[in-house]
Amino acid sequence: MSSTSALSATFNDFLFATVCEERNEMPLTVVSALARLDIDPWTEAAELARMPADGAARRLTSLLAQVVSDAPAATAARLVALLPTQAKADASSRGRAVGAMTTPSVRAVRFVFMLFIASLAVSVLIANRAPRGGAPAPASAPPPSTAAPR
Repeated sequence: MSSTSALSATFNDFLFATVCEERNEMPLTVVSALARLDIDPWTEAAELARMPADGAARRLTSLLAQVVSDAPAATAARLVALLPTQAKADASSRGRAVGAMTTPSVRAVRFVFMLFIASLAVSVLIANRAPRGGAPAPASAPPPSTAAPR
């Protein structure tokens, strides 16, 4: 996923699950463990959800082994069970894609509004420069003299 605004709650159970307690008795979550490995947690969760459970468990085991030393395989198996099923993940992705296509961004709406205001201002300026009364200025009249009288 390219932006945090597109992040989905689909993977929250998995990403915010506790991997283990660290020495300072603070829980280490999946999101923190993946971030320590410089891996985007939501992207990795989506990839794991697309895999068969045994493949996802193997992949997660190899990742967790880099962060924790206690039973990464058992921990990975427990955590993979928290991933949404493929059907749920696909439906959520489709829903976000449809929503992204139908919901205009705030910037686009502001741009269109500012464009409308600018065109309105130009129209008013042009209308104020047009001669009034419908009669054109006489073509034979000499231009006003700018020279000073002698």
